[in-house]
Amino acid sequence: MTVTIAIGGAIVCLAQNPAPSDAGTTAPDFEELPELKASEILKPEILKGPNYTVREPVPTSSGMNQFTIDSDFGVFQADGNEMLLQRVKEIYMIAKLKDVSRTDEFEQSLVTAAKGPYNAAKNVVKDPANAVSSASKGLMKFFGRTEQTIKHVAKGETQKDTDGNKMEQMIGYTKAKGKIAVSMGIDPYSTNSVLQKELDNVAWASWAGGFTFSAATFPISGPVGATLTITDVSSAIGDLLSQKSPAELKAINGSALRNMGASAKDTERLLNNTAFTPTEQTKFVFNLKSLDGVANRGVFVRAAAEKSSDEADAVFCVQTSALMSQLHKGEHPLARIVMIENFPVCIAKDGKVIVALQWDYAAWTSGAAAFSGEVQKLAGESGGHKPMLVVISGQMSPRLQQELQTRGITVHDRFSPGPLK
Repeated sequence: MTVTIAIGGAIVCLAQNPAPSDAGTTAPDFEELPELKASEILKPEILKGPNYTVREPVPTSSGMNQFTIDSDFGVFQADGNEMLLQRVKEIYMIAKLKDVSRTDEFEQSLVTAAKGPYNAAKNVVKDPANAVSSASKGLMKFFGRTEQTIKHVAKGETQKDTDGNKMEQMIGYTKAKGKIAVSMGIDPYSTNSVLQKELDNVAWASWAGGFTFSAATFPISGPVGATLTITDVSSAIGDLLSQKSPAELKAINGSALRNMGASAKDTERLLNNTAFTPTEQTKFVFNLKSLDGVANRGVFVRAAAEKSSDEADAVFCVQTSALMSQLHKGEHPLARIVMIENFPVCIAKDGKVIVALQWDYAAWTSGAAAFSGEVQKLAGESGGHKPMLVVISGQMSPRLQQELQTRGITVHDRFSPGPLK
């Protein structure tokens, strides 16, 4: 399910999915969505690395560039530019973690762990498909579910083990794993199951076997290192992810959402929506919190909670809220958020109507024409003619730019180009 379908009809319009148009043109002439070429749109250091190659065909379905990555560790899919950066960095780190697991120190740590008091918990912490790690399909992304698994395992082993509380052991392991992942600049709750397996191995050796781990021994350098830093979370979020359990993150996020005006129902629904990993949930809340003084942020929370159903949806919400935050802190201080169907639109303090969204490639389609008409209506409410601005993270076709400008809409594309040249 694509993010554009999940977030609602308004996004479907701008997503360029062809639909009947009543834009008023006598002879509609819309663009076909292209299939892009990876070698033409990506920075060379992202196109190919020591352990992977991005396949050449890049469909642009629903506004997201759809990437396929062939790697030494399997084939990975990336829905959109931002997820491509994440997957590339994860491939680099999988290779580094595998190198770590081949060292003598690591092997000795496994021997120590096997003799230690935590060995009874090994099957739980080392099983990414059924225990604490975030595997694909969104399983165990929130601590509530992980906690149930931990309690179940602990209850089954309590009679055989009198050395300690399994719950406390699992919390300790989870935090150790989180610190390792954050130190590497990757998401400890990533849905990349290959990465999770390698993280589990190193975290187990570190937590139970005393293995000394330092991400500083294998930094990503050169142009690719500079490009991939875009996937790093802020230091504030990084501290939360490395120090707090998912349950604690959930409580912190819930309090922040309620303080910014989200309803109890919408807050609870977002916190329990497994399309968001604890990391994506925290980043989304952090971005909305940074919109200090902006009214009606709760409507975005409601749309995200109700319409998000997979990882691509969560990434869309996170990156769109990040764009809003950038605009608010920069040249366009925002006053409030309003909705066009299920899509959040910003109203600046000077009255300007601003559409800001994470979008990889935007073309002039019947859907874009219909959505631009809705933006014009919003700008013309109460007899006014407020200025309009459309900001997207990726690229607009020349035709789309021309059509929007003809309608009096200022455009700014490549606001956050990420892996694009």
